[in-house]
Amino acid sequence: MCNPIEDPQDIYAETIAAVATPMGTGGIAICRISGGKSLDICDQMVRLRSGKRVNRMRKWFMGLGDIVEPKTGLVVDEAIVLVMKAPRSYTGEDVVEIQCHGGMLVAQKVLSIAYQLGARPAEPGEFTKRAFLNGRITLDEAEAVLDVVTSASEASLYQAGRRLKGEFGALVETWENSLVDALALLEGPIDFPESIDSEGERERVKTILNRAAQEMDATLNKAPLGLALSGGLDVCLVGRPNVGKSSLFNALLSRDRAIVTDMPGTTRDVISERTEWYGLPVVLLDTAGLRPTEEVVEAMGVERAKSAAQEANVILYILDDTEEILDEDLAWLESWKDRFCIAVVTKADLGHHRIDTGLLEKKVGSRWVKVSSVTGEGIEDLKMMVQGMFTSLADPEAILPGSARQVDCLRRSYESVKEALKYMDEGWTDDVIVLCVEEATDALMELTGKKVNEATLDRIFAQFCVGK
Repeated sequence: MCNPIEDPQDIYAETIAAVATPMGTGGIAICRISGGKSLDICDQMVRLRSGKRVNRMRKWFMGLGDIVEPKTGLVVDEAIVLVMKAPRSYTGEDVVEIQCHGGMLVAQKVLSIAYQLGARPAEPGEFTKRAFLNGRITLDEAEAVLDVVTSASEASLYQAGRRLKGEFGALVETWENSLVDALALLEGPIDFPESIDSEGERERVKTILNRAAQEMDATLNKAPLGLALSGGLDVCLVGRPNVGKSSLFNALLSRDRAIVTDMPGTTRDVISERTEWYGLPVVLLDTAGLRPTEEVVEAMGVERAKSAAQEANVILYILDDTEEILDEDLAWLESWKDRFCIAVVTKADLGHHRIDTGLLEKKVGSRWVKVSSVTGEGIEDLKMMVQGMFTSLADPEAILPGSARQVDCLRRSYESVKEALKYMDEGWTDDVIVLCVEEATDALMELTGKKVNEATLDRIFAQFCVGK
């Protein structure tokens, strides 16, 4: 856990309330109230059928009761009331959850009464933010909460669940502990130069740092898959006009989403749709054809296509099998040779095979596939090729980072460790090495939230819904 405190309720003096379930008509709606006044507020608005008082509960409690207007005594709804006392609650504070009927008016009425009695509306992610600040979860576990909620595949849910259980945080902590051990060995000779074998300690430090660097590097190599599972893999279709991008886009989605015509330049903007390929969440992007143009709107579409390709995880460069490969095709493929780029030859069903596959293999190796958007030929092969690029990066049981922030922290720590090893090889003094190892340690502590600024917290929790 992080940031443990003696009294969790000291973090925020205010009591917050929000609906924790999606707004709309449903079986139930859950109104969550958290903070030092939550029990007193609920005691005034809940009449338990058992006759017990909510604010006198000593531990967890669940019971049936009525929600009443405090001033008039009128019954608003019947509800199940769940009491969770600090610190054994999600937020680490006194929490009451009211499970009422799932009508928008009912839920809003319950919230309105809570606000009248002293609660305020919760901000996006504030319940989870309080859980972090009260030491109930680490920052990477807080991010995993959002990943669980937004998971679009079994694989992404599995990885998010592992991070939520603290498996990734535990791995990070082993590196942090190793770096702390290295710091202790380095600082000993600085403080007691006459009583400690500095050369022997340096060798031990090298061993520790090398092991940590190797493990960090292995995890960083798997990071693309972790990010893809969390946010979806951006797969961008690019190519010259009328080569079959939009038809392929529809075929990959198994439905008509993009307009398809024989007129070049039909697609003017980037069209995006979410799908799933063999357990991997995918954001598929259809773009305008790449060509010089003086038409203003089309030119804007071309620039957006280039930008989308630049930011995408995977580029599908589309070639028309009824046409020869042009120099501009080869130039684009060359520019993306260090990216996850696949050459896709379309219109395989037409029988006019003019693409020089030998030339194509010289340029992209095995990263090409022939497809037909009409017959479905090669479509599944293409999906599996994209999926294989990423799943090959990690074994099924690998522990993966789940956000760009986590990857950035890990990368900074790794680079600082490598810098420390470089300085040791070059014979720099221990105090210089210490600075590098301290930077590496701080980066890992930032990852788990032991050291983090308010701006970072605001960015993370702003992505949450209000009730979470």
